[in-house]
Amino acid sequence: MKLYRSPDLPGRWIGEDQDGALVHWPVERGGWHRRTPYTGGKRQLEEVLPALARGTGWPGGGTGRRPLRGAPSKPLTLRATDAERASWERAADRRERTLSDWCRDALNAAAAAEAADDPRPRSKSKP
Repeated sequence: MKLYRSPDLPGRWIGEDQDGALVHWPVERGGWHRRTPYTGGKRQLEEVLPALARGTGWPGGGTGRRPLRGAPSKPLTLRATDAERASWERAADRRERTLSDWCRDALNAAAAAEAADDPRPRSKSKP
C-alpha cells in the first residue's frame, strides 16, 4: 500500500485502501475512520513512507510509534501575545494540524522563501 501527501490537501494523508482505491483522511489519531474518496490527480502527489501514517488507523501504516523526521533538537521558546497565539491556533485548526506542527511548517516555509530570495552571491568553496 502506498501513502502520499499533496500541497492541495495539507493536514491530510492520501493513500490506497485495501482494494487499491485512493482515499484521503486527516493526519490525526484515528483519522482513517473519517476517510473520503480522493478524486484529484496523481501527478502532484508526493509518495512518502507508509510508516508516517502510523496511529491514524490506516491499514498500510503498520503499528508502533511514527518515525521522527530528523533528530529532535532542543525546544524553541517564542514569546507571543495572547492575540498572536490565538491567531496561530486558529490557523493550525483550519489546517487540522497541531500548533507545534503548524509553527514548524510555517517557519520552514519562510526560511525556504528567504533563502530563495537571498540576493547575496554564494561564495565558492576553495579547492
